[in-house]
Amino acid sequence: MSIKQLKRSALFLLPLANIPSVWACEANSLSIQPASTQAKYDVFNNSSFATINTYRVSANIIGEGCELNLALQLDDTSKSLKSSRQEPLFFEWSGQSGNTIANQWRFTLTENQPTATVQMRFPGKQWLTSGSYRGVLEVATSYAQGDSKIEISPTLLPVTVDVPSAAKIHFYGLSQPHYDLDLGTLHSNKVINSSPNLWVQSNSAYTVVLESSHQGALRHESNDPRWDIPYQLIFDNDNINLKHTDARIQRDAATIGQPIPLSFIIGDATEKPGGQYKDMLQIFIEPNLSQQP
Repeated sequence: MSIKQLKRSALFLLPLANIPSVWACEANSLSIQPASTQAKYDVFNNSSFATINTYRVSANIIGEGCELNLALQLDDTSKSLKSSRQEPLFFEWSGQSGNTIANQWRFTLTENQPTATVQMRFPGKQWLTSGSYRGVLEVATSYAQGDSKIEISPTLLPVTVDVPSAAKIHFYGLSQPHYDLDLGTLHSNKVINSSPNLWVQSNSAYTVVLESSHQGALRHESNDPRWDIPYQLIFDNDNINLKHTDARIQRDAATIGQPIPLSFIIGDATEKPGGQYKDMLQIFIEPNLSQQP
């Protein structure tokens, strides 16, 4: 009698369609380029944002349904460009899609939307010393929970915003650019301290220029220079010679705001005819445009 041994066999089918095909997602050619940038920041611009720079981030993404999660930040992870003195020029992130997390702008690119625009918005009313403010933008993958973790190399872009030298001068507490100072009845050696202070703002070294219509003298209403009454100007405790075409007063440091007192001392007024005497004193300010960043 012969016995036949039967062998059983089975076929197991693996439903591959249910396994995530992460290996099908690829990305390359990650880049960041300026779309529209403003190279300068005006310290006297009172707008909500004095400067706005827009950048375009793009990548080549292969794979249906694949997502590339990215983070854009400065390479020092701060939210400010820096001058050579490490002074900060602060900015805010903004974009049509994405959000700010820990000084980064987080956003997602896909095969259907491989490009995004992101803005660096620099708020106005930041008082900054003149010079160049620099940083380096870095865009790289961001791995949050559930990310597909597509590998792609980071990319960098240097950023520079220049803050030009700028200065203002006006009478403290007054909105008008001129002031009529009444000297009262004139007599020799009279001291007048009733002029309003000047208010100076400059983000660099600066020069104040003063020009007298009659070279430091009050002229009689007859316009006859024989009756001129000389006077001295005390500018911030400095005696200024107004006999030249202009007098120049240099200051070697920037100032966010400094009051400057003005005083006048009347010269020899003896044997001068009665009447009205006047002079026009023009005051300008010039920032040091040659100051190096």
